[in-house]
Amino acid sequence: MSILYLIPVWFILALVITVSWSVSRAYRRSRRPQTVICPETNDLATIQLNARDAVAMHLMGNPARKIELCTRWPDRQGCAKECLAQLPHAV
Repeated sequence: MSILYLIPVWFILALVITVSWSVSRAYRRSRRPQTVICPETNDLATIQLNARDAVAMHLMGNPARKIELCTRWPDRQGCAKECLAQLPHAV
């Protein structure tokens, strides 16, 4: 068996490792609760993003994210979710 046969295997392995690292990084960052200032009340609020949705959007190259939990809910659950603009776009 020639070493040339192993080049595609190493290439695929490097690609899988890179994608797996990127996905796990996006998942860990989006799962962490984050403190923001609520635009409606100007008070601090802690939000948690939907981690699975954030990873899916990350893989598609879409920076859109969804809030899963907020300390201002259920009183303000119908808000415009403008607090997402305060978060960094790189997940």
